[in-house]
Formats: sequence, structure tokens, C-alpha cells
Amino acid sequence: MLKIAIIAGTNRPNALNPQVVDWMAQQLAARGGIEAEIVRFDDFDLPVLDEPIPAGAHMYQNDHTKAWGAKLAEFDGYIFVTPEYNHSVPGGLKNALDYVSLEFNHKVAGIVNYGADKGVRAAEHLRLILANSRVAVVRDQTSFSIFTDFTDGQFTPQEVSVQPFASMIDDMVLWGEALVGAREKRAAMTDA
Repeated sequence: MLKIAIIAGTNRPNALNPQVVDWMAQQLAARGGIEAEIVRFDDFDLPVLDEPIPAGAHMYQNDHTKAWGAKLAEFDGYIFVTPEYNHSVPGGLKNALDYVSLEFNHKVAGIVNYGADKGVRAAEHLRLILANSRVAVVRDQTSFSIFTDFTDGQFTPQEVSVQPFASMIDDMVLWGEALVGAREKRAAMTDA
């Protein structure tokens, strides 16, 4: 069974994000075969990046970084639920991702995005960010419009928007299982 973190992409007050995150958790619970947990970077009190050494060195100095990295290391994959702010990912999410790197190596990710234009630019930026940490992001993503998938501030996803979700998760499971073996092989090479 794959362990998947549902990463809340913003900590903005009154954001729509918690509704989409909760919907994702319900969908994964109904599917089975996946152990999912909601992870919010704001639970780790991460200030603007304050590590003196780049994340790739994995030489964390601060307790908040160590705790954030340890939490992320628990998972086989991630679903990032991100809004689009100013044609990109929210600054808080980018900051949280800048803290770590190796914890994501050779793991799978899916992206759920939303915004005025369904958040597709945020998703594309996120793909580039995750590629630097050797994350295998599946092709299909789930995209929601704030105009058609929300009614009076409530998340009411339309079937056309929900459709890609099943194939996204199917690919995540397939790739996630394969990448467990890849991480084991990589660890054996490192230990040799």
C-alpha cells in the first residue's frame, strides 16, 4: 500500500484550498489501496527560507527543517493541491519546497490545481520545481475552475473536471510501486 501525502498548497486565510484538500482525501479513502494523509506546511512554522546550506546537501541546521523533511520522507508519493496565484504557485508552497530535496527523490507526484484559468500555469511551474528534486510527476492532472467548480464559495466539482482524477491516481499507483524498487536499488548502490 502506497503512502501518499496530500500537500495543501496554501495557508492563505479563507482560501478555497481546504475544501479541495478534503475532497481529495475523501476520494482516496473511497478508492482503497492508498494510505493518504493531509500535510500542511504551515504546521511546521517555516519562516522564509533560513537554511544556510542548500537543501540538496541534506545538512539541515534548523529544527523546523528537520521536522518538515522527516514528515515528507515518510511518503511514497504526493498530491499537491495548489491554487494559481499570479500565474504561478503560492509563495508559501514554493518556500516550503525550497527547504528540502532528497526527501522527494525517486517518488511519484500528482497535481490538483485550481484558479480562474483552472490553475494550469501553477501546475506547469510546479512540474518544473519538482523535476529538480527528481520527482516523477504523472501526466494527468485534475484541474478546477473557480467559476464552474465552486458555487457560492463552496466546492462543487463538475464531472468534466473530475474525470482526469481516476487516471491520475491509477498512474500514481503504477509509478509509485515501481519507484519503491528504484529507491531500493538506489540505496543499494549508495551502500556498496
